[in-house]
Amino acid sequence: MEAKTNWLAIITSIVASMVIGFLWYGMLFQEQWMAGNGITMEGEKMFKNGAEIPMTPTPMVFNILSMVVYALIFNWLLKRMNVSTWQSGAIFGATIGLIMLLGVITGNLFAVNPFSLSMVDGSYSFVMFTLMGAIIGGWRKK
Repeated sequence: MEAKTNWLAIITSIVASMVIGFLWYGMLFQEQWMAGNGITMEGEKMFKNGAEIPMTPTPMVFNILSMVVYALIFNWLLKRMNVSTWQSGAIFGATIGLIMLLGVITGNLFAVNPFSLSMVDGSYSFVMFTLMGAIIGGWRKK
């Protein structure tokens, strides 16, 4: 008997991923991320290479849509793999997170970006995908 989709687990994993992102980029590693991207703050305005960065909701909207896609793909893959524990889901998520981490490092090496930027962005992917896998993998509907 195939497990049913647990929409509450999918929504929870999306919200948890967003919370981790707010903490990661807003409190824990904001300075490192901004420095790595050449972004500075003057009052309430952000600048990159001396030019003001327009504040638009587009990146956040795209981020939310991406999280929805990630969660749905994770749900589908974990169902296909018959994963039903948070440990197995976390291992799967960590594997995807490691692949993302390596991709971020590689891209930043070619772009000659600071290694600290690779660690901030790559470790976020690692933590976020591990958490998403644990939630979706362990919270299955029977």
